Amino acid sequence: MLYIALMKLNAVFIAIIIIGCFKPKSIYYTVPTAGVLFIISLITNYFTLSSRTFLSLVSSNLVMLIIFSAVIFPAIMVLQRQNVKKIGGAIIAMAIILLVISGIGTAHTYLSKKPLYNSLKTEVKEEAPRLSKDENPITISPKTVRNKMNKAMSIVGNSSFYRLGDLQTQTYKGKAVYIAPIEFDGFWPWFKKHETPGYFMVSATNMNSDPVFIKKKMKYTPSSYLSKDAERIIYNKFPNWCRTGDAQLEVDDNGTPYYIQTMYKTRGLSNRINYNSLHVAVLNAQTKDMKLYKAADAPSFIDESIDSSTAKEMNDVYGHNVHGLWNFSGLDKMNPTNSGTEDGVTPVFDKKGRIHYFTDFTSVHNNSDSTTGYSMIDARTGKLTFYKGKNIGVMDSKGAIELANKEYVAQNWTGTMPIMYNIDGTPTWVISILDSTGSFRNFAYIKASDQNVKVYAPTAKQALDLYRVQLENSSSNPEDSDAAKTKKVSGKVDRFVVINKNNFNNVMFTLKNSKTLFTVSTENYPKAVLMHEGDQVELNAKFNSAGNTATIDTMKDKNLD
Repeated sequence: MLYIALMKLNAVFIAIIIIGCFKPKSIYYTVPTAGVLFIISLITNYFTLSSRTFLSLVSSNLVMLIIFSAVIFPAIMVLQRQNVKKIGGAIIAMAIILLVISGIGTAHTYLSKKPLYNSLKTEVKEEAPRLSKDENPITISPKTVRNKMNKAMSIVGNSSFYRLGDLQTQTYKGKAVYIAPIEFDGFWPWFKKHETPGYFMVSATNMNSDPVFIKKKMKYTPSSYLSKDAERIIYNKFPNWCRTGDAQLEVDDNGTPYYIQTMYKTRGLSNRINYNSLHVAVLNAQTKDMKLYKAADAPSFIDESIDSSTAKEMNDVYGHNVHGLWNFSGLDKMNPTNSGTEDGVTPVFDKKGRIHYFTDFTSVHNNSDSTTGYSMIDARTGKLTFYKGKNIGVMDSKGAIELANKEYVAQNWTGTMPIMYNIDGTPTWVISILDSTGSFRNFAYIKASDQNVKVYAPTAKQALDLYRVQLENSSSNPEDSDAAKTKKVSGKVDRFVVINKNNFNNVMFTLKNSKTLFTVSTENYPKAVLMHEGDQVELNAKFNSAGNTATIDTMKDKNLD
């Protein structure tokens, strides 16, 4: 850190030499001024942790030279009148050179849109994956989890010394969980304790689970100070690297805590990020051991080598920079909705326990409220997969949230965490409904292509069952028909319900030891309304490709026929 503070004063040292050439005694007022600037540089560098990239150093030298000149030049006007023009001209020339170099580097950083886009690892797929609650479990809203963990803070000894840190999603021993560290609540608590007591962990998919406090003392955290500050430790070890986002907690399967931070290295004058070569620094929060890995090569317990803020930036680049800087017509441009829960993205677990960041996109036109597709970013590798196909033109996430909010205006409940699932082949928005305190209230299932097909229920299973009833009773569900398969089935009726539909009734029922929801119209089988639980039936039914619902072509009830 001392070295970087000195490097930021190179231009000032040259200016001191220039002034000294005309009047050696100027050292009595130029050197003390440089000393004050060194202290200022040291303090600002301590708090900002600015990287030692070439562009950063040039820009800092320019700023320091301007401050130095503003302080020293009045003295030069008084003491060195005969050489004012020469001294001033030399300093101005040096400032212009620094300004030009800094301007070129800054322009290269922010105007290189196409190279930035090309550094993304991308893939486009026409057919969106069939997300299901079994393969891709619905994650509890982070706001609800924070609410639970804050209430549990009372079990932490000396809880007034601490605060709850940032939430982190990860897979722990094969299960999807949220973790959040206990952080110091200021300098004096750190001065008193020097170690945080541990972290909270809670299931990310079980709404009824309670946070568990894990006692794992941590010396090196982002809320510690001086040589114990985790981000400062990472910075001091890798000063030539740029950091994205804040350090975040992850734990291995033994519960050992680590703070990790996404990083990248620049080349030449530019500070432009290269998404194809992201790295992650992994710091043991107990021992201070640290290593730097390529994002995809990090230890297996690291689930989010790519932090959520970087994922958001990747979506922005993918949507806006496809044709580079000069795309004034907006050709192929898209806007990420940024309606997710973490920096505008929503973490989703797949069946293998890997985490992906979900975001849907809309047209750049302001009046557009339909999606052009959505992206899934692998949180370990940074690969961005964009799905379009039949999801194009359906309601976007913001529209779905607005629709859900209208249902609960009086209660002041709001929707959050929108994720698009393909339920029985139908693109469907699944939204968590929270009250004003952040407590979970309901799930909303909304058909993305028809806002009239929607259900609300307190559990994912209830909402899913009700939604499938809605799908069967909606005027059309073409997504299912193409993949429907006819099968012969027999069994005993377990539960049933009669639903009025136009001039006929629909009877919906389940069979014992079967999860399929069957639907028969009284137009095809009038006796269906007389059916009872326990009746033995034989069916010819069309099953959708997911096998969760079926429409009956022919039916026989042995207790009636």
